[in-house]
Amino acid sequence: MTYSAVLFDCDGVLIDSETIATRSLHRSLLRLGLDYSEDEVGRTFTGHSWPDCMKMIEASLGGALPDSFMTDNEQFFNAALRAELTTMDGIERVLDRLDRPFALVTNSRRNELDMKLEVSGLDAFFPAAHRFDAETLGVAKPDPAIYQQAAAAMKVDIRDCLVLEDSLPGLTAASRAGATVWAYRPLVSAAQMAELSIARTLEHWDEFDLS
Repeated sequence: MTYSAVLFDCDGVLIDSETIATRSLHRSLLRLGLDYSEDEVGRTFTGHSWPDCMKMIEASLGGALPDSFMTDNEQFFNAALRAELTTMDGIERVLDRLDRPFALVTNSRRNELDMKLEVSGLDAFFPAAHRFDAETLGVAKPDPAIYQQAAAAMKVDIRDCLVLEDSLPGLTAASRAGATVWAYRPLVSAAQMAELSIARTLEHWDEFDLS
């Protein structure tokens, strides 16, 4: 199949940020007195938008989060991101060789996304018009509307797009939007992949081939 456009998730697909985010959130949850392991934090929150994460944490806490929670977590996360963030091995070669339009679609907040792209060096590949974030669009994965809106903005049919995702919220959104979906180092089970009709799995960007 010839795809009109390729849409990438950001965290865990373009950049190796999910371990940093998990460690940062784990630290913040411990400071609240919530007894999560790092693995539990990763399984529970990875791929969800920040507002959805906040709701889930408040449900576990049984009340509203303190005003300092977001600021403290953001400061720790941003410092770790600037010190440690790397791209996923081989993604620059993929982006450099792509011969059709491409963009990223993410649950990240816009200022956080812009910082991630700047620090990783991927900002040159994704002009502002090709950065679609949940905060700006007003809709987040697993809602398929986030991918449908991104495709419409690029003037392509989402059914003619290829999407690269890793998390359950992202894979769900892309699949339900009607795109062809490839899973990059998926964080889901084989049964979940089958249920979502994931077309292909990649473990390294060297495996990416549209020919």
